[in-house]
Amino acid sequence: MNNNRSSRHENKEKKVNRLYNLLIAVVAVLIVFVGGTMILGNKDKSDNQAETTQNNPQTNDQKTDKTAKKDDDSSKDDQATDDQATDDQSSEDDQSSEDDQATDEESNDSDSQAEVEKNPEPGVEERKVDPSWDSVGTSQDAPAATYKKGSTDWNEMLKAVGEGSGISPSNMTVWRLGNNGGVGKAVATVSPKGNSSTKYRVQIEWVDGEGWKPAVVDKLQ
Repeated sequence: MNNNRSSRHENKEKKVNRLYNLLIAVVAVLIVFVGGTMILGNKDKSDNQAETTQNNPQTNDQKTDKTAKKDDDSSKDDQATDDQATDDQSSEDDQSSEDDQATDEESNDSDSQAEVEKNPEPGVEERKVDPSWDSVGTSQDAPAATYKKGSTDWNEMLKAVGEGSGISPSNMTVWRLGNNGGVGKAVATVSPKGNSSTKYRVQIEWVDGEGWKPAVVDKLQ
């Protein structure tokens, strides 16, 4: 009787152990399966990321190339603009230099023809005689010799005085205008308006058919 009970108890324990072993095996298999799935999933994800990263450099390189090309084109445009501005400025400078040179040459030609004498007499700082001075033209057959202010002869004489002194008749203060030893000779003392300290004494002469012209210009002290 006791032996039967003992035998049934042992058989029951064996069945329980088998069941435990089976459950353990199933759990182990599940662990292996789940772990493998996770590993494979992570590997696929890593592979996809690696592939994406591998593909992206090409795209990034293309973007970089486009950006570099755009920057290079912009740099070329800026350089072209700078070069054009430099060329324009150089052309303007060259033209200005040529104009200045032409003006200087004209001035030098005029000065080379003029005879200038320093302190020729007391009260005269400088005396100038310039062969390039020309007659100012006339509407008269002969000078009136009346020295009447506002007359045609008066206005033509002031024009000749302005030619010699460099002062426009409209900006001229006339201190004296009168005879200088003959009908065809006159002399004037003038200064720029508002600058009475600078005075010029201008001798003018009449040329038949051409009018008055400067003869001698003295810059007075």
